[in-house]
Amino acid sequence: MKDHRNRVPIFALVAAGTFGLLLALGTTGCRQSAKEPDRSAEVAAIRALDASWVAAGQSKSVDAWVAFYADDAAVLPPNEPVATNPEAIRKSVSELLTLSNLSIDWKPTKIEVARSGDLAYLYGAYQLAWDEGGKRTTDRGKNVEIWKKQPDGSWKCIVDTWNSDLPAVPAPAT
Repeated sequence: MKDHRNRVPIFALVAAGTFGLLLALGTTGCRQSAKEPDRSAEVAAIRALDASWVAAGQSKSVDAWVAFYADDAAVLPPNEPVATNPEAIRKSVSELLTLSNLSIDWKPTKIEVARSGDLAYLYGAYQLAWDEGGKRTTDRGKNVEIWKKQPDGSWKCIVDTWNSDLPAVPAPAT
């Protein structure tokens, strides 16, 4: 029969060394290497960007509006197909901003930034009014925007959607 007494101290040293290594990794290896983002500052930045976006909409400048979108953005306007390329997005925004005597406004209700600091969303409410067929048409509803931090540190909207709180208007009889 083999004598295992000499192996016990070696096993104890290996086990203690492994435990020490794991403990060291646990206290240093799991520590975040980068500074945690200041999420309240990021929320404030998105709030300011969104206010600038409203101003761009009120200026009725298509270029100013689409500048808030990332190159790979998706826009989901009501009663239209999703726009997933710059040309389709520009067309959708242009159709909205060229409505006669357009009045547009929106405000975020909630803004949340991910712990990582690279994604955020907001939801809120919008109001629109425009002239159509000799009368004033109004709409109000809700919107959702998803924002992504870009490699240069700026924020761009990657998903934008809005829809009405009002009941659907039946199609005119033909």
